[in-house]
Amino acid sequence: MKKPIITEEEKQKIKEMDSTRKKIGYIWDYYKLWIIGAVVLVGLVVYFAVVFATREDKPILDVVLVNNYDDVSGNSKLTQGFVSYVGEENLPGRVTFDNNAFFNLANNSDYKNSYYMKVLAYLEADTAQAVLCQYDNLIGLAKSGRLADLSDEKVGDIYDKYKDRIIYYEDEDGKKIPVGIDVSEGYKAAGLTEYTDGKAYIGLSAYAADYGYVEKFVDYMVELGK
Repeated sequence: MKKPIITEEEKQKIKEMDSTRKKIGYIWDYYKLWIIGAVVLVGLVVYFAVVFATREDKPILDVVLVNNYDDVSGNSKLTQGFVSYVGEENLPGRVTFDNNAFFNLANNSDYKNSYYMKVLAYLEADTAQAVLCQYDNLIGLAKSGRLADLSDEKVGDIYDKYKDRIIYYEDEDGKKIPVGIDVSEGYKAAGLTEYTDGKAYIGLSAYAADYGYVEKFVDYMVELGK
C-alpha cells in the first residue's frame, strides 16, 4: 500500500552517474527528508515498544483520538462508560485513550507532522491498537500501510459484524480495501466534540497482537449510537 520513495525515472538517473560519491550526494540532497523521517520513525517505534513492554501497568486497550480536545482521562465519560460496558471485573488491565495527536492528512505537508509520526510509531509498536479519527486521516493512515485490512482472517469477526459500516480505501491497483468502521453516532453519544463533517471512524492497527478489546470498543461505540 506504500508508494515507492524513489521512482523508476530517479533510479535510472542515479544508475547513469559515473561515481558512487555523486550517487550518494544525489540521494542525500533529494531524499534527505525521507531518510531522516524513516530514521526518526524507526527510533520512535523502538522507544515506544521498549517503554510499553517494560511498563508494570500495561494497558489492555489504547486508542488514539486524532484532533480531539475533550477529557478522555480515566475519569472521563468515555473511559468510565467503556469500563462499565465491559464490566470492570472482566478487565485484566487499564484502558487508555490518548488525544494528544493533531494533524490533517488532507494536507500533504501534514505527512511530516510530528504528531502523525508519533501515531505511526504507536501503531507499529503496538502501543496503540486503534485510531479514532476523521475520513481524511483514516485514508491517509491506510495509505501508510499501518491500518489492518478488515477482511483479514484475524479481524474477520469485526468485518462480518459491521459490513454495513465499513469504509474502504482504494489502492494504486484499484483494489478496495476495508480499513475503517463508521462510529459517528457513538462518537456523538459519548459526548465527544463533533468533527467538522460530523463523522468519526475507527481504524485498527495492522500490528496489534490481540484485537479482543478493540472489538469490544467497536461494539461499545456502535451500541452507544443506537
